[in-house]
Amino acid sequence: MSGHSAAHGGATAIVGSATVVAREGDDRRRTALELHVEAARRAVADAGISRSQIGAVLTTRAPRSYDVRQFNMRVLNELKVAPSYTSEITAHGAGALSMLQIASMIVLSGTVDYVLCTSGNCDKLWIDTVKTNATIEADPQFEAPYGPSTPSLYAQVAQRYMHESGASVEQFARAAVESRRWAVHHPDAAMAHKGEITVDDVLSSRLIASPLHLLDCAPWYPGGNSSAMVVTRSERAESHRDDPVYLLGWGQSNTHEWLTDRLGLDGIAPAESGPNLTRTGAIAAARQAFAMAGLAPGDLDLAQTSAPFSFLVPLMLEQIGFCPEGEGGRFVGGGGVDFDGGFPFNTSGGYLSYGQSGQGLYLLQECIDQVRGRARGRPVPGARRALVHGHGGPLACHSILIVGSERG
Repeated sequence: MSGHSAAHGGATAIVGSATVVAREGDDRRRTALELHVEAARRAVADAGISRSQIGAVLTTRAPRSYDVRQFNMRVLNELKVAPSYTSEITAHGAGALSMLQIASMIVLSGTVDYVLCTSGNCDKLWIDTVKTNATIEADPQFEAPYGPSTPSLYAQVAQRYMHESGASVEQFARAAVESRRWAVHHPDAAMAHKGEITVDDVLSSRLIASPLHLLDCAPWYPGGNSSAMVVTRSERAESHRDDPVYLLGWGQSNTHEWLTDRLGLDGIAPAESGPNLTRTGAIAAARQAFAMAGLAPGDLDLAQTSAPFSFLVPLMLEQIGFCPEGEGGRFVGGGGVDFDGGFPFNTSGGYLSYGQSGQGLYLLQECIDQVRGRARGRPVPGARRALVHGHGGPLACHSILIVGSERG
């Protein structure tokens, strides 16, 4: 992806944000469209602007629970806005963070002043899981005939990662345990009411797809959620609020569609040394983001990564650069991201315990809340800079943002 000049680092900012959560026991089920619209209205209010100032509207792809064409048009129609530009950003689950990068490019071009971005869904309440599994992200010729599930596709990568690095199921379980320890302090986390868990709890939970057990897998967010952000140039953001969150660096890498297609990627990042399953686009995306921000992993105060399965915690930690490659399992197992004393990681509980809503921006919302000093869960003292990572498809698309409370 172009546009990674260090000159752009800190040139744009998030000036308004909001996250709306729905509970499974609410009096009325809200659709994904309703959640998007409510989050958007709150974000615009948080930015202190009027609807008429919104120059562009970006959304992620239509949620499976509200499967329509041109979902972005449904959102802007309900908001009663008439932007100069609108589009869906459809890089699987990485599309949410990709929106912020594209929004930055739009405002830097000078064509509009404010871009509204929305994402979220409520799949658990509104979709037929049997139907969904029949249309899973699998190659229709070489994978789908064998009846894979999403966990079984990811489990292949987990097995290969264990073979290559020596990572263990106990280390994977440790990632789930520490995620839960953060979640119990967050009022919106789906699993907060379940309490803390142990490594033994994870390993004794029902086997889903070897080596992944039930507690190695993210739950759907019970009632659904949606987040919205307003992006503008930093100078404009500073003119009407004293705590904008700056976009310091960003990066993307999109490598394939179906899992087995990864094995056809050869000679280009991240497969410079040949085809493989475990070296993902997170490596390239992180390099781009850190170069643009002029920062290194050690300069960050916290991080959130997309980890719908526990093994992705150590894998993404090493590929983004928080520990040496091949050492992620030992890093996690040795206390590297422990709730007490480790690097603050997935501080809302992440996908594994906050809950997953597909393409949601809530990992970024957690970063915003932390660097503004307004954490809804346990705060990270003195947090100023944070990294957020999103991925989608079977490790197909990766997007990374580095944000901060200071411009640079």
